[in-house]
Amino acid sequence: MYIENLEAFKSYANMLQLSPAESLMIFVGDKSEPTLEELMNYLNNKNISFFGGIYSGLLVGDRNERTGYVVKKVEPVYSTLVLPFMMRLKLDVSEYEGATAIVVADGLSSRIKDLTDTVYGKLGNKVTYVGGGAGFYDMSHRPCIFNNNGIYKDALQLCIVKSKARVAVEHGWKKLRGPFNVTGSNDNIITELDNEKAFDIYKNVIEEEENILLSQEGFFTFAKDHPFGIDTGFDRVIVRDPIAVNKNGEIVCVATIPQGCQVHILKGDSQLLLDSSIRIAGICAADAPEEYTPLLFDCISRAMFLENKFTTELKNIQEKMRYEVEGALSIGEISSKANGEIVIHNKSTVLALLHE
Repeated sequence: MYIENLEAFKSYANMLQLSPAESLMIFVGDKSEPTLEELMNYLNNKNISFFGGIYSGLLVGDRNERTGYVVKKVEPVYSTLVLPFMMRLKLDVSEYEGATAIVVADGLSSRIKDLTDTVYGKLGNKVTYVGGGAGFYDMSHRPCIFNNNGIYKDALQLCIVKSKARVAVEHGWKKLRGPFNVTGSNDNIITELDNEKAFDIYKNVIEEEENILLSQEGFFTFAKDHPFGIDTGFDRVIVRDPIAVNKNGEIVCVATIPQGCQVHILKGDSQLLLDSSIRIAGICAADAPEEYTPLLFDCISRAMFLENKFTTELKNIQEKMRYEVEGALSIGEISSKANGEIVIHNKSTVLALLHE
């Protein structure tokens, strides 16, 4: 459910009935971040278990809200804070087979791949992964993951629930130029493409295609329209969002770009992106159980690209659902590959239907 302000949340908490096994999953709109400490203290004083993330937008039906809270009751079979290569797992992984792992991660952490690798190293492909990277609209990296014990950055909150999930992922971006060989990279930073400075290659392509002059200072204005696509074969790509250029002419992305992979520079088309939102809603609706909870993670820079058409994307999804869709505007979208591996997407839409 969506709660508009702190006072309304307190009223909700006062009437709340939770079993000892239940927790609250809370997504906080970044403009309500100043209220988070008071909210956490209030819930702790009531001995209410909770976790969540601060997001640049809250998705409620066909609306994108910067303030307030999206709150969901969950009954975790396991819940923990994960740090890079640090995760305690008390139970046999086989007990989680077929369950859903909800992942609330620091979307701007340069170590997000280490975080998801840590989770996958413990759980493998026994569970279905769904989640999204938290973070602020201004893209400044600061603490955005929280639970009863505090607020963290460079961390991930994992919540495993028994519910099965139907998950669909789409992006709608098309190839513009490439492939280019990633001859140098460091985690989420591309240093070289085809043995040349990454920014020089990218700049030449964008200037030729768009007939503009691309500077480091104005990089994101055009980069949000031209992400990278990591070639995965079968004419498919995993999208990577370029968000900045550093002083060395290296391109900073959301999530890891492996050295040695091939990438394409992609181009956006509003209708193709909107068509992709219709597809994921249709895929999920066609296989929906009688009762379910829709959970949506849609990329912040996708919303920036679509601008006022983003409402249409949300409507496309909501119209095919029997229940109100809720979720967050994310910095990195998390799901499972076909083989069960965890994967981080950018500029994509991840829709999950959690079985009741």
